[in-house]
Amino acid sequence: MNWVRAIAGVLVLWSSTAWGATLTWNANNEPDMAGYRVYQCSQTPCTKTSGKASPLATLGKVTSFNIGTPAVTQYYFITAYDLANNESNNSSLVTFTPAGSPPPAPPPPLEAVSLTVVGNPATGPWGVSATTTSTQAVMANVFLDGVLHHVEHLAPWSFPGDNGTSVTTALFGKGTHTVQFVFYLQNTTSEIGRHSVTVTEGSPALAPLTTPPAPGGLYIHAVK
Repeated sequence: MNWVRAIAGVLVLWSSTAWGATLTWNANNEPDMAGYRVYQCSQTPCTKTSGKASPLATLGKVTSFNIGTPAVTQYYFITAYDLANNESNNSSLVTFTPAGSPPPAPPPPLEAVSLTVVGNPATGPWGVSATTTSTQAVMANVFLDGVLHHVEHLAPWSFPGDNGTSVTTALFGKGTHTVQFVFYLQNTTSEIGRHSVTVTEGSPALAPLTTPPAPGGLYIHAVK
């Protein structure tokens, strides 16, 4: 199965009727296509890897599935699988909200996050100190060059670490580095703010000096 194409198409939720709500999707036409699996979550994030998704049904080559009329808000996605039981990525996510249900709670407001570079990256070890205006219990995912470096649950919020009161510093390789702090409500995926800073570690090399040609076609080149 061509897995780039096998990812189940856009999932659509038809309005509820006396017979319940129906999920529909675009058919996959790969020759070894076997069918689809329907997954259900009661909260987000809702993916196969989130730990919140439960298999609801394993289907053949159909393009719809009736989910009935759940009493509470539910989230759904589907995957395609082939004859060897290889499974595609998730489809789009749809939400079923029972009639008369209150709307989902809005996400928490974003808080201001500020970062301060500690030390001098051009000449020696450096680090980053972060602050947030949030008064709630928060945690921070700290990234170096797009890769998760560590997770902090208590202030001071710092990179690459701290001694309990102030930022520790280190070297990470000559060149440009980006540090990002993403803050969440403690032990949740509800983001409340993020900020990043980019520094250049080590002094840039000086370009060699040259002067215009001297009379007679000779060049004078400065030697460092």
